[in-house]
Amino acid sequence: MSEGPASPVGLVTQSPLAFALILVALYWAVKILRTPDASRPPRASYWIPWLGSALEMGKDPDGFFSNMTKLHGPVFTVKAMGQEMVYVTSPSLISTVYRDSQNFDFTSIRVEMGHKVFQLREHISSAPYMVDTYMGQLHNLLLPSNIHPLVEAYTASAHDSLLSMISSMDGASGALKTFIIPSAYRAACHAGFGRNFPAEKSYPFFKAFDDDFHLIGAGLPKFLLSKPLKAWDELVDVIENYVKEQDEKREDLDQFLAAGLDGYRRGEWTSRDTATVLACQLWALQANAIFTAYWLLAILLQQPEGLDPIVAELDDVRRQWQAAHPSKPLGPVFFETVATSSKSLPLLSSAIQETLRVTTSTFSPRRVVNPVQLGGYQLLPGDRVICVTRLTHLDDDIHPHAREFDMRRYLQTPRATKDGKPVANHSMPFGGGTSMCEGRHFALAELRVFLAILLTYATIDIDEGCMTRPEFALERMGLGVMHPKGDMDVVLRKRRL
Repeated sequence: MSEGPASPVGLVTQSPLAFALILVALYWAVKILRTPDASRPPRASYWIPWLGSALEMGKDPDGFFSNMTKLHGPVFTVKAMGQEMVYVTSPSLISTVYRDSQNFDFTSIRVEMGHKVFQLREHISSAPYMVDTYMGQLHNLLLPSNIHPLVEAYTASAHDSLLSMISSMDGASGALKTFIIPSAYRAACHAGFGRNFPAEKSYPFFKAFDDDFHLIGAGLPKFLLSKPLKAWDELVDVIENYVKEQDEKREDLDQFLAAGLDGYRRGEWTSRDTATVLACQLWALQANAIFTAYWLLAILLQQPEGLDPIVAELDDVRRQWQAAHPSKPLGPVFFETVATSSKSLPLLSSAIQETLRVTTSTFSPRRVVNPVQLGGYQLLPGDRVICVTRLTHLDDDIHPHAREFDMRRYLQTPRATKDGKPVANHSMPFGGGTSMCEGRHFALAELRVFLAILLTYATIDIDEGCMTRPEFALERMGLGVMHPKGDMDVVLRKRRL
C-alpha cells in the first residue's frame, strides 16, 4: 500500500521547524484576512509577532513617528515587544489628552511605574497619605514662589564644587562629562537632601541604575536586569542609612528632605519605604538637568560662535552687578540673583530652552478609562495612549529650520503656527497635564546657576586632537533628555577675572 500525504501531527513530530512555520503561516493568514475596524486607530504594519515594530522604532524613532504620521495621520496604534499602544503626534490632539484627565488617566500609570520601575510597594503609591499629603507637599515646595531654599542650597554647593574642580583641572584635557556630571550631581543631591548627603558614595549606584533605566521601563524580564536592580537596592540602602541618621539628629531639615521624612515620622512609611520614595525623587532631580547642561555645552562648542555670546552676556551682567555692589565679593549671592531673574540672562535662558527642544524625547502616557473619541477614532477603556511631543519640536512648520540649533530662537516668544493656526503648546520638554514635571521651575533655575558659574570662572574649548563627537542615545526615547552616546575631549582653563 502506498503512503498517503503526511499528517500535520506527523510533520510536527518530524520537524519542530515545520510546525513553527505552520503557526507563522496561520498567524499571517488570520492577520491578512481580518477586516480592520475603521472606527479604531489604524495599525502600523509589522512582520515579526510579539516584537512588532520595536526594531524599526528603536533604530530611528524620529523617522518612524514621522513616517507613521504621514501614512496614518496623528493617531495610530503600534505593537512593540508584546504591547500595543496608541500614539498621538499632533500638538492639538496632545493638548486634548492633557486637558481631559477624566478620560485619560495618569494616576494608575504613576502607581504602576512606581512599583515596576522603582520597586515602590503598590499600596504606598496609591495610599491617601502619598496622594493627598506627600504629593501636595512636593507640589507646594516646587512652586516658583517657594523654590528659593532649593536654589540657594544648589548654588552654594555648585559654587564650591565647580571652583574646586576648575582650580584642580586648570589646563587639563578630558571628557566633557568629567567636568560636568560630578559637580552637577553633587549640587542637586545637596539641594534636595542637605549638605551631609553622601553624594559621592551614592553616585555609582545611581549611574548604574540610570544607564539601564530604559531597559527597566521597557519591561524586560528581571533576570536580564540584575545589574541595575542591584544598583537600585544599593542606592536605597545608602539613602535609608541617611534617613535614619537624620531622623536621630532631629535637627532642622531642608524642606525637601523634611517632606520625605514626614511619612516615616508619622508611621505611614517604613524606613525602607521612605528611602525608596526619596530615591525616586533623587532620580527625578538628576535624570534630565545634568544632561541638558552637557548638551548645551557640547552643541555650542561645535558651532562657529561657540560659547562666546553667552560668556559675553554673563560678563556684562557680572560687571553691572559688581558696579552696583562694590563691597560684595563675587559669589553664590550673585549667581543666585541672576539665575532666579527671568530677565537677567535672556540669551542663556533661550539657549537652555533650545537645548531642551532639540534634545528631549518625552512620552506622556495615559490610560483610557471611559470610551472616548480622539482624532476621529474610538478609544476604549484599557487602551494605552502615548503623547509623542518630540515630533512637534522637530516640525519645520512650527519651528523654522527645526533641525538647526539656534541659541537665539527663544529671545522672543515664538509665534508658532501649524496649517495657519496658532500652536499654543509648541514646546513641551516637560510633558503636560497631570504628568507635567513638577520640578521644571527648579530645573531651569539650576541650569542657569550651573552654567553661569562654570562659564564665569572657566573657559572650555574642544581639544584639537579630539575627533569624536557625542550622539543622541536614541534607545532612551521617551524618557526626557536623551543621554550622550560617546563623548568629546575638551580643555578647561581657569579665567582670570
